[in-house]
Amino acid sequence: MGKFSFKSLMAAFAVAIFVWCISCCEVCNAREVTDRRSYAATAADDSTTRSSLWLWRGRWRIPHFPLPPFPFYRPWPYLPLPRWPYLPRPRPVDPRHDPHRQGPHHGPPKQIPPPTPMVDPTLRPPVSVPPVAEPTPSPPQAPIANPTPPTSLTPPASPTPPAVRTPPDSPTSPPSLMPPVVPTPPVEPTPPVEPTPPASPASPAPSAVPTPLASPTLPVPTPRAPPTPSVPSNSTTFNVLDFGANGNGNTDDTKAFQDAWAASCNVEASTMVVPANHVFLVGPISFVGEHCQENIILQLDGTVVAPTDPQAWGGEHWLHFDKLSRFTLQGSGTVDGRGSVWWRRSRSEDLNDDLLDVDNDASDGMDSEDADTQAKEELSSMPRNKPTAMRFDHCLNVTFSGIKIQNSPNFHLTFDHCVGVLVRDMSISSPGDSPNTDGIHLGNSQDVTIHDATLACGDDCISIVSGCSNIHIHDVHCGPGHGISIGSLGKGHSKACVHNITVEDVDLQGTTNGVRIKSWQGGSGSVYGVKFSNIRVSEVRWPIIIDQYYCDHETCTNQSSAVAVRGVTYEHISGTYTERPVDLACSDSVPCEDITLSAIDLRPSSQKPPSHDDGPFCWQTFGQLTTPISPPIDCVQIGRRSSNGIGSGQDSC
Repeated sequence: MGKFSFKSLMAAFAVAIFVWCISCCEVCNAREVTDRRSYAATAADDSTTRSSLWLWRGRWRIPHFPLPPFPFYRPWPYLPLPRWPYLPRPRPVDPRHDPHRQGPHHGPPKQIPPPTPMVDPTLRPPVSVPPVAEPTPSPPQAPIANPTPPTSLTPPASPTPPAVRTPPDSPTSPPSLMPPVVPTPPVEPTPPVEPTPPASPASPAPSAVPTPLASPTLPVPTPRAPPTPSVPSNSTTFNVLDFGANGNGNTDDTKAFQDAWAASCNVEASTMVVPANHVFLVGPISFVGEHCQENIILQLDGTVVAPTDPQAWGGEHWLHFDKLSRFTLQGSGTVDGRGSVWWRRSRSEDLNDDLLDVDNDASDGMDSEDADTQAKEELSSMPRNKPTAMRFDHCLNVTFSGIKIQNSPNFHLTFDHCVGVLVRDMSISSPGDSPNTDGIHLGNSQDVTIHDATLACGDDCISIVSGCSNIHIHDVHCGPGHGISIGSLGKGHSKACVHNITVEDVDLQGTTNGVRIKSWQGGSGSVYGVKFSNIRVSEVRWPIIIDQYYCDHETCTNQSSAVAVRGVTYEHISGTYTERPVDLACSDSVPCEDITLSAIDLRPSSQKPPSHDDGPFCWQTFGQLTTPISPPIDCVQIGRRSSNGIGSGQDSC
């Protein structure tokens, strides 16, 4: 106990040395951190200095990261900071800001005053005397120039130089002081004094007096203001007017729309604005969002019109939206396709036959021959491929709200290969005889909701084709038009799959069809999981239709295969019809199965005389009826078909 061995003494001595080293490192670290923080605080006062997060060491720099308070300035082990990243030091913009010149940790760079106050006034006369000393022989002008010229030579200096120089100078010195004001080569305000060098010494005196008084601050250069951009770089709102759009309805504004979209595309949650009270003429344009940010809004409050010049068209779309994610198109604006010229061509199978109806469209002051010639030129020059007004392709989570689309040459609004679509509070308007002008067309799209829409067009108000599923349509008014259709499907021996479709709370007025499923012969696939509920019809020709023999030509060949239709429910359908209440024409080889009709109340229109052939029609239809049914639908075969032709798998999807 009382004796210590040599080994224990050496161990105690080593522990003491280790503790002393740690304390020294802590003190060094504290000093270094204090120096860094003080330097960062002083360097922040100068905008041209380097960032406080970087430390200059020779020709390399290393990042400085804030460290926790004492004693944990650095994590254990206490090693020097790594010299990484090895990035080259950028060249300073001004020699006064060179870190090697001012020292790495001695505060901000030294501020050097402007050069003009540092000039010695006694050195200025020798610079300007040689070219002007000879033409100044008259001394009487000295008292006139004594009080003023010195102030013009050294505006920033005090007025003491003239009092120091005038007593010792000879009589010839005052003229030597005055002529330098006349040429003034090194001085900035040269324009007012240049034309006076050859004049007599008496003339420059009066002109030299007002010059220094009028511009005492001219030697200080005025910085040029940078050009102000039309749109701030940090803005999230991009108005097409700021990008050169005219908005007068006559000038092509396509380029302005493209530039505005390119600017908003790079900013997340940005808004592209098409302002109200303007009419914008826009040609075919694509709003591509493949490399754009998300949550972009297109605020359409003005009117966008399509060009009628045939040279402006080259594709099958007008306003094209492609590969957008979380995109919203909203506003109170109008999209006008001006498709009357295209419709006249579609109605006529021959150009000369169409000219018979042109006289009604001609103005009163135009001869019929001139009207025929003008219409013939218009119809012959327009492309045969009619463009769609607004088309969305490969989009995810799209909202379409508040917009009115009218007079489209072809379909008004199309969604193809889209997922998560919401269409609401919008309207579509076109004449009832405008050909192939579907209102809303859905293809290969899933999870689509359409509600609170008013649709009036020349074809299907809403058409749903192959590849669609999980479609919900409600609170929609349709008319005029061809009703709400699933199809056509299976054209050209193609396979069609449509399922989980719900249409409810819909009003149809004056349409040719009510709720319809149509398919071509020769196709394959199936339609199932369809529900039509709470449908109100008024003056509709065929309220309920299933047509597996659809053909838009004069003649079509009979084929054995067809798209299977099964699991379709019609409930609470009421109103008036003008032709036939129910028409269910199913295929012989692929009959319709699981067709349910419940609470049907359809009455003939008051304007239609009763006829024996106007009752319900069914062919190869299997299902069930739930009372009440009016009129009676006795043609539906209750139950299932014992041996159907669906076992071949042609309806698999």
